[in-house]
Amino acid sequence: MRLEIIIICLFLLGCAQIIAPTGGEKDVKPPVMLDSEILEYAEKHNNTTIVFKFDEYIQLHKWDEYFFVSPPLKQINKTIEGKQLSVIVKDTLIQNRIYHFSLNSCVKDNNEGNILDSLNYQLNQRNSPDTFSISGNLKEGYTLSVINNAWIMLFSDTANESLIFKETPAYISKTDKNGFFNFPNLEASDYKLVALTGLDFIYEPGEKMGFIDEIVSSRRDSVISVFAFDPEHEVNREDALITADSITLNDKNKDSIVQNINTSHGKLEIISNAPPNCIFQLLQGEEIIKEAYFINKPYIIDSIIVGNYNLKYIEDTNNDSVWNTGSWQNKTQPERVVNYPSEVIIRFNWDLSIEWIIE
Repeated sequence: MRLEIIIICLFLLGCAQIIAPTGGEKDVKPPVMLDSEILEYAEKHNNTTIVFKFDEYIQLHKWDEYFFVSPPLKQINKTIEGKQLSVIVKDTLIQNRIYHFSLNSCVKDNNEGNILDSLNYQLNQRNSPDTFSISGNLKEGYTLSVINNAWIMLFSDTANESLIFKETPAYISKTDKNGFFNFPNLEASDYKLVALTGLDFIYEPGEKMGFIDEIVSSRRDSVISVFAFDPEHEVNREDALITADSITLNDKNKDSIVQNINTSHGKLEIISNAPPNCIFQLLQGEEIIKEAYFINKPYIIDSIIVGNYNLKYIEDTNNDSVWNTGSWQNKTQPERVVNYPSEVIIRFNWDLSIEWIIE
């Protein structure tokens, strides 16, 4: 009997599976900054060190892509020791000036790689008069999608415009994932504001830029919208709509309409305060399915394939029936674009009328 029990126990042990402990929930929290301190060694090393202390072990994340100081500094080093990050400034700092350190998305934890999205620090050089701020957002001029991690730069209002996009600005900021930017430490002064999507302050072909037509004042302006554009974007004149008495159309579905006479259609009337010499586009995703150029009202688009669309309005300022990009050289903005806030649903044999007040 005893032998049988031993055999049964050995059999059960042989069939057992070893399962590793599952542990607790996965860590999804980014590091938390607990404290910071300034170490100054002006007499021996002529530098300033800012030490950031965190609640866990950290590592850098895309430092060169995200880190910046405003006003810009050139000689900056960084080191990590366990739970501490040291930023060493070797430049000579200007007295009575606030320096804004942006470390957004620059730090992540060691184990899970959770990124600290927001971390900003201001180094106040004694009694600074820098108490004004300017904020805003950056969007792509045609799609109106937000642009992340783009430079927003302020130059003196007396800066030579031929040198802008070629030299270091007075203040800098970067857009976050929502296209938002902020200058929290400005002097009471006037500036020229420009935007650039490149890695540095120098424009290179293929990058997008943006600018504000008027001088920006830190004493007057608080929130600003900027629209970026590719200055080398070329308009395909073959796609231009030929002006007719009231409406001209480009229809990407015209081939399928010819092939299938029974294709379902609907009609759209847009009741709007928008003045004539405008373009309305119906899109599915990024593809323009149908567009109409109007030189007078009413704004009616007929023979639309049944489906769901996004509606876009373009203010055709030069009356050439196509959207035009901006120009830094000629100081022209991209033609104004507005997206209808809701999806437009075209149904079979149905006349849809929408009211759209464009501000």
